[in-house]
Amino acid sequence: MARFSPFNLRCTLPVLAAALLSVASVAQTRYQPNWESIDSRPTPQWFPDAKFGIFVCWGLYSVPAWSPKGQYSEWYLYWLKQKSHDGKVFDFHQNKYGSDVEFKDFAPLFKAELWNPDEWADLFQKAGARYIVFTTKHHSGYTLWPSREAEQTWGENYNPVKVGPKRDLVGDLTTAVR
Repeated sequence: MARFSPFNLRCTLPVLAAALLSVASVAQTRYQPNWESIDSRPTPQWFPDAKFGIFVCWGLYSVPAWSPKGQYSEWYLYWLKQKSHDGKVFDFHQNKYGSDVEFKDFAPLFKAELWNPDEWADLFQKAGARYIVFTTKHHSGYTLWPSREAEQTWGENYNPVKVGPKRDLVGDLTTAVR
């Protein structure tokens, strides 16, 4: 065990003070809501070191799983409400589901029957991915985890634990990838 000496204290204190000051200066950095400020943030070193990650978008829009050619179906609700893309999404919805079916009515149909987070985690690892970004809530408000806030806005059965798959999809994937 090291014995206390004034020399050890004189060497240790400046190093400790410098470390605390650098941590304090980083913790006090405040960014402004503009691109210049946001772009000034340093990239965490783990990110460029990781080299490869997986981005997953999945949600309630997977039930109709349709959009005009060249568009992304995760914007189904937005395009439905806006009657955009020459009304193609609106027309598709009316023809396929009828005028009484709302987007939130897809929740019981989003069953994730083939969902196997362990298989996903194995595939990600075999591909060499070092991180995953899982889009867990889209603009539709449907979350992939149990969320009281989503239910307050969209209705009682608007998360996958209560309706559809009857499980916490984010929790399942988090456990699998860890």
